[in-house]
Amino acid sequence: MNFLFHVQEKMRFIFAFFVFADLCIYSTLAADCACATTAVHVRDGAGTTHNTLTTLATGHCLTFKGQRQTVAGDSWVNVDYNGRDGWIHEGYVHIQACAGSGSPASSAVQLPGCPHIVTRHEWGARSPTRPHTLLTHTPKYMFIHHGATPFCHTKAECTQMVKSAQNYHMDGHGYSDIEYSFLVGEDGNVYEGRGWDAVGAHTLNYNSVGLAICVIGDFTNRLPNDAALNAVKQLVQCAHDNHKITATYMLRGHRDVGATACPGNKLYELIKTWPHY
Repeated sequence: MNFLFHVQEKMRFIFAFFVFADLCIYSTLAADCACATTAVHVRDGAGTTHNTLTTLATGHCLTFKGQRQTVAGDSWVNVDYNGRDGWIHEGYVHIQACAGSGSPASSAVQLPGCPHIVTRHEWGARSPTRPHTLLTHTPKYMFIHHGATPFCHTKAECTQMVKSAQNYHMDGHGYSDIEYSFLVGEDGNVYEGRGWDAVGAHTLNYNSVGLAICVIGDFTNRLPNDAALNAVKQLVQCAHDNHKITATYMLRGHRDVGATACPGNKLYELIKTWPHY
């Protein structure tokens, strides 16, 4: 009796071990990603009534968490977006093995060759009051702005300035979100605004044909520091190399197309010496 009992227990252990090992191997080797077949919103819940977390660019992927929900007859897939639950309409993604067999998908905003981009989730962005409108064509303009605000030199300071900008744009101007595509601080970081693929509210009459980078601070009487300038130049080059702006894009200051002092005299004089101005 005791002998049979021990044999049965040992067999149970061996069976459990191989089941566990099989699950571990599967989870390591068979990670799937949801890859966008066109630019598509990632939402904080299944269905179009939920807030937009980001816009996933064509060909970019997020890790598929294995869950689906059907809302109003449409299937939505659950993805990981910087540690948060995201949901994408399944009609606009293809589920496939992640690049690198099990490695997490790359960020939708951090493209090859870009400087470090602090995502909306990282800096604590509010959700837009309505979904972003997607750009319908590759932008042909890259606009440079300044915030005409105090400067920031650390990630903590710049994060607070970006939050303040979003609050001002949404609560003061009544916009659905922060105005700019990206912001840059003198800490050398780029901060995600509306990102690569959304229409902004930065440059009147040009929002649907241009992206905008705002350098945090007031550059009427001095230039941004090297950390900020290098980040701006790298971001523009990254946009060009990843086809987020046209090959023949035009670099412009805000004042070139509007009655404003933006981006400040010193910064404006500098960007006029840059390529594509």
